[in-house]
Formats: sequence, C-alpha cells, structure tokens
Amino acid sequence: MAGEGITTDIIREQAADWLVQLDGEPTPDQRQAFQGWLSRDNRHRRVFEQMERLWLAASPPKNASHFKPLLSVTGLVLLAALLIFQLPWHYWQADYRTAMGEIHTLTLPDGSSVTLDSNSAIDVAFDQEQRRIELIRGAVLLEVSKDPQRPMVVAVPEGTVQALGTRYSVRRGDDHSVVSVYESQVQVSTADQQTTRVVEAGQQVRLQAEFIQMLAGDLPAYPDWSRKRLVFQDAPMSEVVARLGHYHRGLIHLHSSADNRRFTGALPADDSLAALDLLADSMNLEQRCFSPYVVYLAAADQP
Repeated sequence: MAGEGITTDIIREQAADWLVQLDGEPTPDQRQAFQGWLSRDNRHRRVFEQMERLWLAASPPKNASHFKPLLSVTGLVLLAALLIFQLPWHYWQADYRTAMGEIHTLTLPDGSSVTLDSNSAIDVAFDQEQRRIELIRGAVLLEVSKDPQRPMVVAVPEGTVQALGTRYSVRRGDDHSVVSVYESQVQVSTADQQTTRVVEAGQQVRLQAEFIQMLAGDLPAYPDWSRKRLVFQDAPMSEVVARLGHYHRGLIHLHSSADNRRFTGALPADDSLAALDLLADSMNLEQRCFSPYVVYLAAADQP
C-alpha cells in the first residue's frame, strides 16, 4: 500500500506544505509534483481538501518575501477545531493523557512507572489476574514492577505486548505499532494470536494486525523523548522538522532553501519554541513566527 507507515499527522504537515507552495504562481514542476503526491495515497487528497477549506476560509494576505502567512486568526481557530475533532473521543475520556509538547511520568498502583510522550493517552485496568494498559494514542515508555501473578500487557488495535522484563516502549501509528525493548524481553502477539514473537533488549519490531516485522537499528538505554530531548545524528532538515512537529502546537513549514542541510544535536522536546530557536541559530536559518502556532524556517541567505 502506498504511503504505508506514514501517520495522518505527517500527511497534514505535507498538505500544509503543499498549500504554501501552490499559493501564488506555482511552477509546472510544482504542479506535477503535487499531482504525484495526491496519487500516492488515498488519504492525501482527503486531508489536503480539509486543509484547503481552512486556507480559503482564512483568506490570508500576500507577502512579497519567500515567507507567506499560512492562516489568519480565523484560520488558526478553524485549524485547532479540526485537529480537536479528529482526535478520538476515547482520547478525551482516557485515564491519563498528555497535551501536545507535554511529557509526563506517573507511578501506577503496582509501582510501575509509565512515561507518556507528547499527545498521548492511555487507559489503565488492573485486576487480580492481569495489569492491562490500552494505548489509545501516541507513545508510552514502561518500567515494569515484577509481579509473577499478574502480567503487564499493553493493548493496541494490532495486538498485545506482554512484559517479560522491565523497560520497553510502544508507539501507535495509523495502522501499526512499533515496540522497542530497552531492557530484558517482551512477548509481542498479533490480534488474532496467530503470530507471537519474543523481542530481546536492543531490538525493535513493527506490529501489524497479521504479522510482526523486525526493524533494523540500534537502541539506546532509553528513548530520547522520555528524557525530554530529541537527538539527531546527521539528520536531514525535513526529518528534524517533521519530528519536532509532533511536539509543537501548530504548523512548522520548512522552505525548500533549507532542504539540503543536515543537523546533529539535541533539542528540547518539551519546549518547541526554544527548540526552534536553537535549530535556527545552529543551522543559520531565518525564523518567522506569525503566531506561536505557525512557524516558517528558511535559509538565512535565501534571496
């Protein structure tokens, strides 16, 4: 399936980027590239049309520089409303949840520690036979207290993740979840229980409804976001901005003039505006904030 693994949040960012590029006098190459983007995933057109309606309702003023305001105050209100209503109702009634840019650690009744990433939500149900956490949205890191009588299970739509040891994380996507094991082992099972796999410390798997796929790459002792940092090693600016966007209450647009730059360093995960300031200073980027929610980045030497 085209676009498999790309979350709706990333598609919204891409749609906002296309709105900026197409506003004004787009080149034939831009129009052709846009049509190609629309055709790659059925979700692209639906999300773009939603964003376009907000754009037209806002009627933003033109700007002669390479920066263009994306949304007026009216558009920002509409955008906020759209994002709120696209969150599942279950999120708002969850036992525990975090807002965008908030990272929170809590201690469960059994002494286990759970850290919720930005924009995450869980339900917790403990009984005499099982400790169960339903991951509704986002990501969690668990450090599990031992209890031989009651296994700790994290449930996602694609299956379950049962602790056989201490420290692991689970992150939900649109149609899959990623399980990362930092210490000891976990047992990952598909929803139909037909496929089960034990995942060792330092390993990471992609869990889908019918299969479990091993992912390449080395893992640190903890996920960086759980320490309220986002760590990058020679990462393209598009990757940096896309990840930072998961911690920013609004939209971040990266101008094509900065596409070829690469970033190595750490940014604060719980203060996106400070992270943007650090990124702009270290990478010689010009930053424009049309509100705390709409930020543009471009090469400072862009004519």
